[in-house]
Amino acid sequence: MNKIMKKITYIFTFVFFSLSISTYSQINKETKEKIKALKISHITEQLELSEKEAEKFWPIYNAYDEKMFDLRMTDKSNLKKQIEGFGGIDSISNKDAKIITDKILEIEKKMYTIKEALFSKLSKIISYNKIIKLQEAERGFHRKLLKKYRERRKRNK
Repeated sequence: MNKIMKKITYIFTFVFFSLSISTYSQINKETKEKIKALKISHITEQLELSEKEAEKFWPIYNAYDEKMFDLRMTDKSNLKKQIEGFGGIDSISNKDAKIITDKILEIEKKMYTIKEALFSKLSKIISYNKIIKLQEAERGFHRKLLKKYRERRKRNK
């Protein structure tokens, strides 16, 4: 059962990031900047960062966020192109699917390492409670963003 859950998690993660890539590619730079400003505001509010904490927190967090964005945009985008090159997921041989899943795991490991470094750096600036709150704030922000996106799509139909 545990292996099945891991596979489902990997598949879900891959699909989510694939959708994120296609969504992000449709967003212009101005919209990206607005989203970034909203994210900063949301996280600052949720973490209740002091001025001193915020001064040290944001350069570290922004560097982390940029690295994660780059991984999603380049590595995951390349995987998506590779899958499309095979004619889609249903056309991939098991051997090629194994290669792609290994690459997915490699990307996930990179993401984990980047997040681990973030936690290590942040623990010197903010409490572990705030690090946990950061995780919740990020998830909450993504939920709000997806909700707004869905609402906008409904209005535009």
